[in-house]
This record gives sequence, C-alpha cells and structure tokens, in this order.
Amino acid sequence: MPIVVYWLETEGLAAHRELGDEQLGEALKLAEQLRREGKRHVSLSSELAASIGKAGVDAVEEGRLPGGEAYTFHKRHRGHPKLSE
Repeated sequence: MPIVVYWLETEGLAAHRELGDEQLGEALKLAEQLRREGKRHVSLSSELAASIGKAGVDAVEEGRLPGGEAYTFHKRHRGHPKLSE
C-alpha cells in the first residue's frame, strides 16, 4: 500500500483508497476527481519503493547530507529575472 488517497465524505466521515506504487497517475486522477466532486481535505500519502534517499533528511552542511553524500540539487529559476550570481 505505497499510495493512499484520503478524503472526507459528507457528515465528516473519513474515507480512503489504497493503491500500488505503480499507480501514481491513477491516484492523482482520483484526487482531482474527488476535489471536483466537492470532497474536502483530499490528500495523498506515499511510501514509494523507488524514492531516492532517506526520509527525514533535514540538514545540508558544507554541501553534504547527514550521511556524507554530496548534495547536488539545483533549482532553476523560471519565469522571473535572472538572479545575480
């Protein structure tokens, strides 16, 4: 059960649907459908087997992750004036 879609039904009753990690597209479509139907608090939770890295990394110090691996993520600045270097 790597992906779970949660939502509230009428009267505040919680509901959910469990999907496999290969069904991310289906989970996203379900979430969109539920929101269009007016369901409240629609959310997804996942524990995908192919996730990269350990969960809970909360620090990058001197360009290294807590395990010593180099941190290489670079966010490209899109749609706005280029940031000065």
